[in-house]
Amino acid sequence: MMKNNKKLLATTDYFDNILGRSELFTREHLDSLHHYLRAIGVDRHQWMFNPVYTFYDPIPNGFDLIREAVASAHDHGLEIFAELKPFEGGGSGNALPHSVPVPAGVQVLKDMRGVYPNMRSFVAEHPHMCLLRRPGTFRSAGSVAAIRLVKQDDKPTRIRPEHLSLWTSDKNNGFQRYDGPVSFRETVEWRNGFPKSRFCRILHLEELQLNAEHPYILIRCSLADGDGDFANERGKIVELIDDHGVGIPFILSSGRTGFKSMRDQYPEIWDIILPYFQSAQVKKVLQEGGAAGLYRDFYAFDERQKVTESHVLYKVGYVAVACGKPEYLTGNLHPIYPEVRRHWLDMLRFCLDRGVDGVNIRTANHSRSPEAWEYGFNEPVLKAAGGRTDYPTIRRINGDAYTLFLREARDLVKSYGKSITIHLYSQMLMPDDRSTQLSYIPPNFDWQWETWVREIADDLEFRGAWTLRPWNLRQVVETFSSVTQASDKPFYFQCNMKELRFAGPHRFTAAEIEMVKRNPALDGLVLYETANFTQMEKDGILGSADLASLLKEKWNESCDE
Repeated sequence: MMKNNKKLLATTDYFDNILGRSELFTREHLDSLHHYLRAIGVDRHQWMFNPVYTFYDPIPNGFDLIREAVASAHDHGLEIFAELKPFEGGGSGNALPHSVPVPAGVQVLKDMRGVYPNMRSFVAEHPHMCLLRRPGTFRSAGSVAAIRLVKQDDKPTRIRPEHLSLWTSDKNNGFQRYDGPVSFRETVEWRNGFPKSRFCRILHLEELQLNAEHPYILIRCSLADGDGDFANERGKIVELIDDHGVGIPFILSSGRTGFKSMRDQYPEIWDIILPYFQSAQVKKVLQEGGAAGLYRDFYAFDERQKVTESHVLYKVGYVAVACGKPEYLTGNLHPIYPEVRRHWLDMLRFCLDRGVDGVNIRTANHSRSPEAWEYGFNEPVLKAAGGRTDYPTIRRINGDAYTLFLREARDLVKSYGKSITIHLYSQMLMPDDRSTQLSYIPPNFDWQWETWVREIADDLEFRGAWTLRPWNLRQVVETFSSVTQASDKPFYFQCNMKELRFAGPHRFTAAEIEMVKRNPALDGLVLYETANFTQMEKDGILGSADLASLLKEKWNESCDE
């Protein structure tokens, strides 16, 4: 057997490699990782760079992680690229309660959902440069005078007025029971819906005099069992009305969360790599267990849940809302600002100065919104649009700004004599086939990928195979590759190696390897990511023997059969 002439790449997201560990890579870890990658035939190692974490700061003994990774890769005959996710500014997942300590000088971001400790410094200092929600859609001048609970159909419900109670809070914690006036009535009314409109049973709580300083509202239902009949989509089960009869914007809670879930989200390694958890003030609270009290009756607003998911009132036992909408899509900086583009270029320059052979720019990130269509309407965008807010105009202006950044990135990379790779993501062409998933790419951008292929990139990487059914995946890959081939630009396919975390046979991984090897439109395979097929030990990295066998059998044989 002989190795085929297609390129084999591997990507490391270092955070995932050390997740669940209490130590960081040493030079021995880097060397053993690169030894393994070289042994299985990898040509290029791609290292995701994200300065949310402190492990890129040179430590007292002089260990500079990127510089050491570059030297180790070169010692083992590998190319090494820095992979940058410009829009990954932090703030994904659940926020911490507003009442957690925020020490002076520690960069966090606070909004109506709570405190986000995992932020890039630039984002924490410039939150107004994130994607802005469409003007007039994120706050209301009026206070809540009526609450409507809307059932998805007009069938009777067991819920009676005595089953419901109202609670409010000024900080999404320590809710106080509302004992003021309330009138209750039940109606059947027509509601606009999808895929068709319908009559719905509605429970009205009216004539309310809620505390206007308490934007967090909790509606508890004492009927909480498995036989619930009251359900609707998350985006339709509640309506808040002000004293003028106008609807109030709000977000629905994704559920109660506690101290344990916070530690599950931020395990022990965060105490080593995130400035917030390194603060003595924060450590004291966590060690003394004081944070458990902060989480008493705390409701998360993780916006990764779709507005179309079902909320079953009986099963959950409550509906919790926060009046208003997040003003910004946290972490998704907007390239319309020159300062943002300079910040992104500074991250590239940091890696280029440490000797990487090239950079790889990935658009996909983890900051998502169930109402993504409302974001990207920043003031400079509206000014450039002459006040227009129609989607085609906004998308073109946003897309032009991102392509401008890519051109500036290319010029910077070329000034170092290096190469530039750009990700092409499946959702640039086709929506995610998974019904419960939100988009991984920022909203309302005209993704000018054909220009990137023809004029900017040296090579391209496809990402998002797992988001599409096979027939849609084929359409997307063939559409991208028609342009990469015409432009004579190498096009690499990123496969998902999570199957290798489990016992074999690894049929799906084998099929992907074979598909890439035999597809003439694809020039290489990206093993994504090394945390899926290597294991961190105290003194080094242990690589997957299963993957080595698969590659020997499926990849390294001749393609000329």
